[in-house]
Amino acid sequence: MRLVVPWKYGFKGIKSIVKISLVEKQPETTWKNSNAREYGFYSNVNPAVDHPRWSQATEQRIGEGGLFGTKRVPTLPFNGYADQVASLYTGMDLRANY
Repeated sequence: MRLVVPWKYGFKGIKSIVKISLVEKQPETTWKNSNAREYGFYSNVNPAVDHPRWSQATEQRIGEGGLFGTKRVPTLPFNGYADQVASLYTGMDLRANY
């Protein structure tokens, strides 16, 4: 089985499923341990919350506007997948970057 999570950064994307565990607390991860402030759980979920070193408010879409004419466009919440995934974040503080 393979699961694709398109609204997360590539580094947060699931590569394959080995085991499913239901846990009470969020587990430790390589990204969380290396720099939780930069690679938080909410990365790229809420474009109004900037990465500590850059804005997530706009993005450049590959293939739109030609090779050199790619313009920046507003980033959509959940990268445009809000209808499909927003309910997964019900009750969470999406202003947090942790």
